[in-house]
This record gives sequence, C-alpha cells and structure tokens, in this order.
Amino acid sequence: MRNELEDLDTTTLFADDHQLPPHPSAAAADQQPGDPPATARPEAPHDVSPEIKKAMLAAAYAEQMIERLAALRNEEVIKYTGVSRSELGLRVWNAPLAEVAGRLGLKKHVLMRICKLFEVPTPPKGYFNTSFAHRPIRLTRVAAGGGAR
Repeated sequence: MRNELEDLDTTTLFADDHQLPPHPSAAAADQQPGDPPATARPEAPHDVSPEIKKAMLAAAYAEQMIERLAALRNEEVIKYTGVSRSELGLRVWNAPLAEVAGRLGLKKHVLMRICKLFEVPTPPKGYFNTSFAHRPIRLTRVAAGGGAR
C-alpha cells in the first residue's frame, strides 16, 4: 500500500504567495495620536511549526479521502440506477418512489434500499398525499462527489 501523504504537495499548502500584503492604513490605525510613527515592526514567522504542518497534512488527507468516498458512492448509484446521486435525490423528492422506480426500471423496494444504502435523502411517508400548498418546505441537499461542491 503506498503512502497517500506523498500525493499531497506541501509546497502549495504552505506557500506564502497567496497572502495579500498588509494595507498601509493598518499600521496607522494601530498608532496612538501622540506616538511617533513606527517604521519597522517585527514580522510574523514565515515557517510553520512541525505540529501544525502535520495537522494540516492530516486535514488535507482526510478531505481527499472524503472526496474519494463520495465519488465512489456516486459511481455505485450510477451503476445501479443510471443516474447520479444528486439527480436521484431530486427525482425522489419530486415524485413518489413507485413512480421514480418505474421510470428507472426498478422495483420500489429496490429503489428504497439503494437510497438507504447510499444515503440519498427520501421524503417521509405521506409526503405526496398532502397537497402541494400544505407540504413542509424541506431543503435537503445531496452532496455531490467527484470534486463538485
């Protein structure tokens, strides 16, 4: 098994290129009215401690693994239903499960199992029996995998 930490580029994680230079009015705002102007202040250290570097690498690795797992989950949903996970979530919330299952060529209980297994949110029982005006507004977002957010 190869070391996944080697895939991460530490130079881009800790590069100072992306930081903006300090605004000239920031030094003037810190001064008291009677103080002489401060010309040189010691700058913050540019090197990050090893503990912080290690924590940042671990966080980047964890985010990378979460994205990979989401992409795999999305691929499995596509394999079984023919549509992406986010598309399946939209279809399930816009029509009853039996209707969506029929359009996808599946049985209702199989579609319910797929939604449960791959964590696609589904509406509660009786959601489509109530009139559109009396339905509760539920903003349910299905996280997309494969880099899209």
